[in-house]
Amino acid sequence: MIKILSALIPLSKKDKEFRQKLKNILGFYPDNIALYKQAFRHSSSSNEITEHLQSNERMEFLGDAVLGAVVAEYLFRLFPTKDEGFLTQMRSRIVNGQNLFTLSKKFGFDELLNSRLTKKEKLSSSAYGDAFEALLGAVFIDKGFEKTKKFILNNIIKIHLDMDELLHTDTDYKSQFQILMQRQKKQFEYTVVKEDINGKEKIYAIELSINGEAQAVFEHKSKKVAEQKVAQIVLENLQKDD
Repeated sequence: MIKILSALIPLSKKDKEFRQKLKNILGFYPDNIALYKQAFRHSSSSNEITEHLQSNERMEFLGDAVLGAVVAEYLFRLFPTKDEGFLTQMRSRIVNGQNLFTLSKKFGFDELLNSRLTKKEKLSSSAYGDAFEALLGAVFIDKGFEKTKKFILNNIIKIHLDMDELLHTDTDYKSQFQILMQRQKKQFEYTVVKEDINGKEKIYAIELSINGEAQAVFEHKSKKVAEQKVAQIVLENLQKDD
């Protein structure tokens, strides 16, 4: 009944363009376009968020769970002899913030994300990755688990992820950074420079400094994720300088 009623309501030109962009990303047209609008509505769009127009935080929570379940089953079947520790590590490599950020950029989320963040703020936060998970949550509600699973497997894992590379990639950037600093005999420190309330969650801004000199800052709702990401950024910058 909901799908029939939605089909009878004419879409605006802007909504038609949005619907077509979703089709290009997903491979199918959405039924309930409002769900996908919410998926791209960042909490910083405070002037638009009301009781009826919510941010993408709840949708992100759902999408994160769906993505984790699909990836877990995929790895369970792909590596039938591997233990829980290996499977957990591989799953974290697939669903980490950097991968989600890269995928969201490939899919053109920079044109779809509805936020009041500056370009720099978008790049130094988890906004893109959060929107990616929220999109999966929207697909799950709109189309069901099997459709969402098919999209994750066929449009993400099989096309955009190199399993061989992931097998041999060390994503513990904090450990890599610590080893480098020990070799160079330099002091470093992770500092919480800001704590903001984003909806019902806290957002931490973690700064990484070397010998007292700030190198980079990254924001996330998880301190651990923010520390890993800022360590990765500084490592990549040091490699470029070399």
